Amino acid sequence: MIVKRDVKTDRLSTTWQGRDISFEMWKLAVQADASIRMQFGENVILYSTVMEKNPKEGTDFLPLMIDMRESYSAAWRIGGAVYRRREWKPSDQAILYARLTDRALRPMFPKGMINDVVISVTPLALDHTIGLGVMDIIWASVSIMAAGLPFDWPVGAAQIGYIDWNFIINPTNEQLEKSQLNLLVAGKRDSINMIECEGLEFPDDLMKEAFTLGQKIINEACDLQLEFLKTLDIQQKEVTFNKPTDKTIAFVESILTEEKLAAMAGHTKVPFNDLFSQYEKECLEAAAEKAETEEAEDFTESKVKMGVFNVVKHFIRERTLSTGKRVDDREIKDIRPLYCEINNLPRVHGSGLFWRWDTQVLSTVTLWGPTEYLVLDDMEHDDVQRRYFHHYNFPPFSTGEAKAMRSTGRREIGHGRLAEKALENMIPSKEEFPYTIRVVSECLGSGGSTSMGSVCGSTLALMDAWVPIKKPVAGIAMGLMTESDEAGNITKHLVLNDLMATEDFTWDMDFKVAGTKDGITAIQLDTKLKGLPINIVHETIDRASEGYKEIMWFMLETIPAPRNWVKEYAPKIHVFKINPEKIKEVIGKGWENIDKIIEQCDNIKIDFEDDGTCFLTHEKQEIIEKAKNLILEIATDLEVGQSFNAKVVRVENYGLFVQLPKGKQWLCHVSNLGQKYTDGLEKHFKVGDEIHVIISQIGHDGKIAVKRKLS
Repeated sequence: MIVKRDVKTDRLSTTWQGRDISFEMWKLAVQADASIRMQFGENVILYSTVMEKNPKEGTDFLPLMIDMRESYSAAWRIGGAVYRRREWKPSDQAILYARLTDRALRPMFPKGMINDVVISVTPLALDHTIGLGVMDIIWASVSIMAAGLPFDWPVGAAQIGYIDWNFIINPTNEQLEKSQLNLLVAGKRDSINMIECEGLEFPDDLMKEAFTLGQKIINEACDLQLEFLKTLDIQQKEVTFNKPTDKTIAFVESILTEEKLAAMAGHTKVPFNDLFSQYEKECLEAAAEKAETEEAEDFTESKVKMGVFNVVKHFIRERTLSTGKRVDDREIKDIRPLYCEINNLPRVHGSGLFWRWDTQVLSTVTLWGPTEYLVLDDMEHDDVQRRYFHHYNFPPFSTGEAKAMRSTGRREIGHGRLAEKALENMIPSKEEFPYTIRVVSECLGSGGSTSMGSVCGSTLALMDAWVPIKKPVAGIAMGLMTESDEAGNITKHLVLNDLMATEDFTWDMDFKVAGTKDGITAIQLDTKLKGLPINIVHETIDRASEGYKEIMWFMLETIPAPRNWVKEYAPKIHVFKINPEKIKEVIGKGWENIDKIIEQCDNIKIDFEDDGTCFLTHEKQEIIEKAKNLILEIATDLEVGQSFNAKVVRVENYGLFVQLPKGKQWLCHVSNLGQKYTDGLEKHFKVGDEIHVIISQIGHDGKIAVKRKLS
């Protein structure tokens, strides 16, 4: 006898921002610590959280993993490569969603927690009307709290668009295509801890309004989560911490005297790191001796290393907050020394070197024909074509590490996409500039904000390659130093221009802003704090705008505008139109005609669009002209009055047979040559000569009469 299982679930259904929404727990994936089935409109996604109960000893960070699995079946597609027909490694878009969620949630876990936490995002049904970023952040937050993990506060999120002078909350994908702004912002009540933004030269004042509105929606999303969490019986999990004790800190302070700490000031990244490593080694050696006579738990390698970090961090922050001097002795608004260079690589279509003290980025541009586009094929994109794309590489040698280069990492994908967003609205249209454009930024040295260095390097390289970008773009990373009271409220702060790597290592935020002289094109914020109040966000926008414009004016001294020609080894593209009904004739049966043209014209690239537009791509202009003439020979209908330079293919006493377009040969009778030749035509003409002829008549039977045109 089969007994029907009794299924009890916790469920909340409501509406939010005009859409039906529901939370459901204890029906699916019940062996996870918490698993929330979320439905938002017709999107259904499962968010499952599991924490490792027995973490690895000595870990000195939070091993948090947002594992987003793509599902073609959720997108009602078979998808995948034809030889596999299943999901494979995560697409770039899935990785970007996972990074968004990680950046928003990570600051809310308690410091020192070392339990592995995996949040699995499993799409079950998608309606393709909205992006998944807002949903991922909100429901991953709910899942963590429902699992009983220590978490400071629910994390909300909002997406803000701007169309026809109005802000749009959580816009659809269709609305985003028309929007001047795509801002995704996350945080807890009354503070922001993550930003991802793309703008069409969005003005600073409007951007600040967008953040204020975003904070209001974040607060609503937090309240929504709390409403559901109240219905649950949550058992709090016991977690493991690994952080330096008071005894550890006191021990490190006894070794790192004021004199030693003062010696760390006034240095750039490399000498600072060398000194830091030296001090860390001293403390570890002393701790090994100490552990032999005292409680060894206070002197483990990981605790001592964290203790050194905390003592150095406290010194740097205290010094800057009290004197206004930064690690390298800059003032808070100072930008590090810059160097720019273009056209530094032979044969490459465009190149730009951007060097900002320890940060060095070499960007290159490759141009090719319009069908060399990148194809996006993932859960949300079905054969979507992109004619401009940017790739970012961060090899280990850029930080002095002795490691081999591996496949592209999540950080590289995220930073590359940020630099790409900063420039994509400045790329000319296909009608203005029909090339496919690939930019590659090689980070050859890392001293802070290589992603913004990639924005600047890309701008230089694009202008060097004759890409007529609408306006130059530059970027800057902003830092923050704060003091807080016991309740965690910020009581003192300094916003810092041009964040360097050492400051990113020890301070509170990395706030990247890129734009043109007229507005912002991209923003990305990561913070180690639980969140930033809106006044600090607004102040940072104002200061960043001043900073990146200062960098831009320096860049423009190297190249003030795009070149007005492509380089020798860059392909040339010629665009013209033929009757669209003639495309099939030009291609020929079994591609016979087009293959012959390509063979005769040094493997020229020929592309057609449905409206008859033809793109010819080749390095040599003379080859392009030859191919165009061959195509027009086939595509052009002969009409009375048309004139041509026709090649003589046969000479007879009664006239000349000449080659006309469309592969036709017709007689130009001796009486139509314009003068008398009494001594025979063979004395005046030979095969291969060209004469200018005009079509004088086309009969009903298709026969053509031509006359020589002497002038």
